[in-house]
Amino acid sequence: MTVGQATAKRIDEFLHDRGISLYKLAKDACISVSTLQNLYRNHTKSPTVGLIFKIVDALGVSVQEFFSSELFSAENLEVD
Repeated sequence: MTVGQATAKRIDEFLHDRGISLYKLAKDACISVSTLQNLYRNHTKSPTVGLIFKIVDALGVSVQEFFSSELFSAENLEVD
């Protein structure tokens, strides 16, 4: 899977745990809904660090906590 796909899945985990929508996350992170939709549609293969920082801040987690998932292990990611 791409980093973008892993990121979308990880976001889903947090949204589900917190009971919030993608739209609320976009608003809280001050990013457009279309930016998140592009991530979910696999149009964004590798999200920027700036985007990740906005998302984790809106979710109230650290970058380390966000990436502490097997989704981001070397075995699961396609690396060019």
